[in-house]
Amino acid sequence: MSFDPQPIIDITEKAKFLVPEEICIAKTIQIDGEVVVPKVFANARNYAAGSLNLKDIESFKERCEDLCFIAYDLKCNKHTVNSNTWTHLMGTLSREGFKTVMDGGLREVYPTDGEVYRVNNLVEWTNQGNTAHHPRGSIAFKIQKEGVETTLLDVVWQVGKSGVVSPVAVLDPVEIDGANVSKATLHNIQYIRDLNLELGCRVEVIRSGEIIPRVVRRLDEK
Repeated sequence: MSFDPQPIIDITEKAKFLVPEEICIAKTIQIDGEVVVPKVFANARNYAAGSLNLKDIESFKERCEDLCFIAYDLKCNKHTVNSNTWTHLMGTLSREGFKTVMDGGLREVYPTDGEVYRVNNLVEWTNQGNTAHHPRGSIAFKIQKEGVETTLLDVVWQVGKSGVVSPVAVLDPVEIDGANVSKATLHNIQYIRDLNLELGCRVEVIRSGEIIPRVVRRLDEK
């Protein structure tokens, strides 16, 4: 099992079935978003990802009724859209027929794992700059879900696609959010030391982002 970032997959042929047929903003823009399915589906995020990975376009089209593309950003030349704020950009996309994160009621329909706050003024947001991982003008708050208890049976080491060697917890199989989990990421040796993990100890496991199993703490430490 690998926990390395997945390679970029070209879904152009599939995406045209999930977005408006005609966009009047400009010929060249970038719309950032996510393809989701309602949380009534078991393993909703896996279902969405699996749909986008289907090789047969006809099989994908059969699932389109369940899938939804929700936009959360629009990048374009400042002369293309005369806007000073992010909320105005989202309004522009809404008028073009897109669903956006500004639409009400989405949290009740689609699975989420937190909230993102950002500076609304585009110039001020840009002036905040970036860290090595994210823009400083935005901040994400993740919801820490209640985990499931199980036993750490073993730790194995794997070499990821990038060549990085990382530890993986082998667990007494347990069901989390409808998925059977028997392995979980441990990140690195310092993470193991910080949690004071030992073979045979009881641990709490979650599915980070409702996808990646992760050991979050030891439960039986004296």
